[in-house]
Amino acid sequence: MLNDTTTKQSLGYADELKRLAKIKATGVEDGVTLWNKERDPAHTYEPLVWETVAEIEENPQLPTDLFSLRQGTETTGQKDLTSVDMKIEMQQIVAMNRRVRVIRIARMDHLTADKALIYFHGGAYYGGTPEDVLLALKYVAEQANCVVYNVDYALAPEQPYPAAILDGLAVVAAMTKDYHHISLGGDSAGGSIALGVSQLCKSMGICTIDSHLLFYPTVIQGSDLGGPLWDDDSIDIVPEQRDALHRSYQLFEQLDEIMSGYYVADQPLDLTSPLLSPLLADPQTFKKTTLLVGEYDPFRLQGEAFINQVGRANGDANYLRYGGISHAFLNFTGNVPAVQDALRSAAKLI
Repeated sequence: MLNDTTTKQSLGYADELKRLAKIKATGVEDGVTLWNKERDPAHTYEPLVWETVAEIEENPQLPTDLFSLRQGTETTGQKDLTSVDMKIEMQQIVAMNRRVRVIRIARMDHLTADKALIYFHGGAYYGGTPEDVLLALKYVAEQANCVVYNVDYALAPEQPYPAAILDGLAVVAAMTKDYHHISLGGDSAGGSIALGVSQLCKSMGICTIDSHLLFYPTVIQGSDLGGPLWDDDSIDIVPEQRDALHRSYQLFEQLDEIMSGYYVADQPLDLTSPLLSPLLADPQTFKKTTLLVGEYDPFRLQGEAFINQVGRANGDANYLRYGGISHAFLNFTGNVPAVQDALRSAAKLI
């Protein structure tokens, strides 16, 4: 299971949350402001995350059938972190000859905010739902002065690329009449979709995207699995946990190929297209980009490559790395303190 969740909460949650909040940016390098929020002890898995990673067997094999894969994206156990009245409503957005369901999330005292965050959930392009990240986005909406639109975009392979991107584009086009400031965000595959939407918004003259909020995005399709973007030997970790980290990378190497296959669904496409692989896009497109990732996320290295080139191009990027955390950490909302700190930090940077 790639997205294991838990109903348990980390021991010492409140104290750890306070410790993380005190960690300041470590500096600015080539236009990227860096936060390295290490665990104590450093270079070890967070215990609740370790419970899921330690279960990965030697030479792991990921199922390839769609039913099993979609089961692996199901989530449970998150906790609501909000403390103010929120308004949540389902809406149907009709624009650009598309009809798209969204979940609108806003504080009751921010209903007329002029900034919108349009967000795309994760799920490897073939799975996941907006409800998976609903509690996380409620907290973002509480902490930021913006209205969040959580997009129920088309899933592959039934509706393959570029359907999800076109759904997102339709939502943005509909929002331009109501909001002066529009930001895009997403986690995992949703981050890639958000970056595809951003490129089209610019090239089609629809609007300027104010900022980009990315949780552990996948930013390249068909990458060299033996290359530097997948080199887990370059990741610091205590010796007794290195084998488990390697098995996690092996699992995600399989996922990388499987999800790309379902996403393009046998279309004769060039995977180096910047809409499919934002790492290969013009980095100047992505203004004010914030990327948050776990220390032990197999997509970490590609995310770092992306944020570094965006920082060099624009000088306004932010990078936050959380010690001991792996992929899909929003599944641990309310249970692992690093996740709450990430959401709170992200809200401040929208």
